[in-house]
Amino acid sequence: MILSPHAVRPASVLRLALAAAFACAPVAVFAQAVPVPEAAPSTDTIRLTDEQRRAILDHATPESAAAARGEMPEAERKTLGIHGEVGAMVGSNGLRSLYGVAQIPLGDSAAATVAFESSRFGYRR
Repeated sequence: MILSPHAVRPASVLRLALAAAFACAPVAVFAQAVPVPEAAPSTDTIRLTDEQRRAILDHATPESAAAARGEMPEAERKTLGIHGEVGAMVGSNGLRSLYGVAQIPLGDSAAATVAFESSRFGYRR
């Protein structure tokens, strides 16, 4: 069946568009009438007074500054060996996987990280 360009009447398309607009109008008005709640003040910020700041700076040592930055003291760094983790997974339809990661210290200021993964995701049905 071949349709001519005149098969769809413009008046019927206009009626359909107007009906859709009137059907959506109340929803748009309702969505705009909902009040927006005010944001609560943030409680994750701690403000220090000038005296507290001066006390912290006066009592700071290089070791405490390094600990605050997450650095390890020299004595702990020398005893650190190879460390990491290994995991395994077994599932249905022949799923199996073995994976791991290891960090190896190299001297005082370097490290090497090695990771591996071997997986088989089962058989096709």
